[in-house]
Amino acid sequence: MKNGQLKPAYNVQIGVESEYIVGVGIFSNPTDVNTLIPFLKRIRSHTKRKIDRIVADAGYESRENYMYLKENGQKSFIKPQNYEISKTRRYKNDKYRVENMKYDGEKDVYVCENGDILFFVCEKEELTASGYKVRVRYYRNRSCKGCLR
Repeated sequence: MKNGQLKPAYNVQIGVESEYIVGVGIFSNPTDVNTLIPFLKRIRSHTKRKIDRIVADAGYESRENYMYLKENGQKSFIKPQNYEISKTRRYKNDKYRVENMKYDGEKDVYVCENGDILFFVCEKEELTASGYKVRVRYYRNRSCKGCLR
């Protein structure tokens, strides 16, 4: 990187249950998000048992990980990536964030603070870095009058 930072070449994972190490894994993935599923599979193949409750930090949060845990009957306790920032006044008062807009499920539209309606435009299937298919829905307003952005 040539900026004085030292980056690890491997990602080491350790699984703990009741103060005992139940699994150790070394992965070439630079982020935790793509290590959770293979790590849990490795633990299950070595211990011949499924871990019921998974506790992890925000680095493991992804739709793919949530779906895998749900499909395998495992409860997840994963801190959301936006947890800290979502508690700030700036985040809560940002009227341009879709999380702060009203959603009308019957009409499938979002309504912004200015009363403008964001209509459903299209749905696309995208692939994550691990190859997991995600459906993303896009909404847009035709005019956005009165908006600063």
